Amino acid sequence: MNFEQTTNRTLKDCRVLIVDDQESSLLIMETLLKDITRCHTAMSADEAFVYCQLQQPDLVISDVNMPGTSGHELSQKLRANSDTDHIPVIFVTASSEDEEQERCWAAGGVDFVTKPIHATTFRNRVKFQLTHKLKSDLLETLIYTDRLTGTYNRHYLDERLPNIVKDVERDKQCLSIAIFDIDFFKQYNDEYGHPAGDKCLWLLANTVQKSLMRPMDHLVRIGGEEFLILLPNTDRAGAQVVCQRLLETIYSLNIKHNNADLGRVTVSIGHAIFTPGGHESIEQVISRADQLLYQAKAQGRNCYVCSS
Repeated sequence: MNFEQTTNRTLKDCRVLIVDDQESSLLIMETLLKDITRCHTAMSADEAFVYCQLQQPDLVISDVNMPGTSGHELSQKLRANSDTDHIPVIFVTASSEDEEQERCWAAGGVDFVTKPIHATTFRNRVKFQLTHKLKSDLLETLIYTDRLTGTYNRHYLDERLPNIVKDVERDKQCLSIAIFDIDFFKQYNDEYGHPAGDKCLWLLANTVQKSLMRPMDHLVRIGGEEFLILLPNTDRAGAQVVCQRLLETIYSLNIKHNNADLGRVTVSIGHAIFTPGGHESIEQVISRADQLLYQAKAQGRNCYVCSS
């Protein structure tokens, strides 16, 4: 997440996913919208759900009746997942009956259009929903973003963590927590000044954010130079890969630090795992990751310590 990129977005920057099992319908809707925004297509609800998890579109336009998973079921799956519950859905339906309209609203849709599609109405309804989404994203950015680094802040962690925990509990998956901070950062500020320290924090956070491979992985600034990474559906081996890549990425930045052992900025990392049905709460797991961070510092810094 980048604060400037979020606040400067326009309709042209938005991504719309159109879902229909008929190629002709996909072509019509994509043609009507391609001058407004960026369009992507999927020919099944299952394909669309995978896309939404990976790409986080700004809007889904879905046919209601499709083989296998219906448009209603797709919307319900999106609503039930904390990584996709913010994505609005417009339904496309051949029926204008009250009963069908009620099913669309009940499934979590924000609007619907009837077939045959009226071009002007369709375009304006899509533009309205995208404009609303941009405003909502901006408000969320102002609330949940750390202004210096562009990462998420503690308020985001407090608000969203319970939902992320529910997701991993439902899916019976692990939630890895990695906490890291900059080694000898006080000495860095003393040597180079706080403006340089702020620049160092921004560069490090931006680099770490780019190194995270999945939209579901979230970087949160929880203190002055301390950050937390949420890694859903990630076991110990996967978290070790992330931690090692993090160490190497920051080391390769080669940010000069005369008062550090290695002459450059490095970090230390502690990692712990929340397991559904385990004996530790998520708060206890975060506390354990923090303790392991200090073990990493005691072991010489520029390393990580993972829980067993």
